[in-house]
Amino acid sequence: MSGTGAGRPAVLIFRKELLPWSETFIAAQGGALQRYRPVFAGYRLTQAGADYLAGHERVLLEDHAFSAGLAKAAIKALRLTPPRWRRALAAHRPVLLHAHFGTNALDAIPIARALGVPLVVTYHGMDIATRPRNERDRRRRQRVFRAAHRVIAVSEFIAARLREAGCPEDRITVHHIGVDTRRFTPGDFAARARAQILFVGRLVGKKGLTHLLRAMPRVQQAVPEAELVVVGDGPLRARHEAEAASLGARCRFVGVQTPDEVRAWMQRSAVLCAPSVVTPTGNAEGLPITILEAQAAGLPVIAFPSGGSADGIRDGETGWIVPPGDEAALAERLTELLTDDERRARFSAAARAHAVERFDLHRQTALLERIYDEVVGAAGA
Repeated sequence: MSGTGAGRPAVLIFRKELLPWSETFIAAQGGALQRYRPVFAGYRLTQAGADYLAGHERVLLEDHAFSAGLAKAAIKALRLTPPRWRRALAAHRPVLLHAHFGTNALDAIPIARALGVPLVVTYHGMDIATRPRNERDRRRRQRVFRAAHRVIAVSEFIAARLREAGCPEDRITVHHIGVDTRRFTPGDFAARARAQILFVGRLVGKKGLTHLLRAMPRVQQAVPEAELVVVGDGPLRARHEAEAASLGARCRFVGVQTPDEVRAWMQRSAVLCAPSVVTPTGNAEGLPITILEAQAAGLPVIAFPSGGSADGIRDGETGWIVPPGDEAALAERLTELLTDDERRARFSAAARAHAVERFDLHRQTALLERIYDEVVGAAGA
């Protein structure tokens, strides 16, 4: 890869897989760095990652090891970084390693130590919201807390879970990942499909799509032309499709979409519904990026307050927070927005203003760079 921005100090952005299709926010945050140079480090490149990280420097274990499988085993079992990969990483002269997800941070610890750089870890949701299965899981969390120079929580909910798990208070910083408000724009409000409801997310239990499907018959009774568009894929897709058919819910499952396609769906829909729930294992949302992207695109949001979801919405101004699992209330609020053009326009304008004020990617990434400054400065003191 090119050495663009080589005059800036390098920060290694670590994710074992670069990157799952739902993690555009990691690429966007790294790409928005101004005073630091992002170098993406991981074990292997996914197809989505090849698209998201085009033009960015990256250093992959699979390119610098005779056997990626044996190399990963050495990192996990022996906490040793393979020499060829370590030299390739060190060649960028990084000043800091930033690992995303606490579960990935375990593998990042020996890398940071081998390079002699401080470690920053961002927790996003299930990596700390899910209850530890056993003592081994608890010890692993404590190992990350001890090794990390700074622990970033994407919402107040995640910060609270970190405290409960024993993370030292003085290492926790709440920092919202931003969205590109220059890319996610409202478009033409008049061109929106006034009865189109949008859902964006992985089709897993935590996302709560079943509650939205069960609310749809009530919505369609009041708004016969109402349609739900489901963007995303996952293990529950077949079950959700069968449930939608049995309920008679007018619903389109369009599968995984590119970031540009997601933006287009947001610009032509009337409302985003985010009915996420807390699972029996405690898994909950950190702060869904889709909620922030939707509001930047002028899309009101109706959501359950799962985990940190409510952190991103101004209830009654940019959307509504509905009691968890209350399908009747969900249907009522969706119907209100679909049948009240004036309110929907008001919410749309407020949502856009809220996203620009609180969650703009460039503003938030500048704040992240200040965190980097503090960590690097303290490590060098």
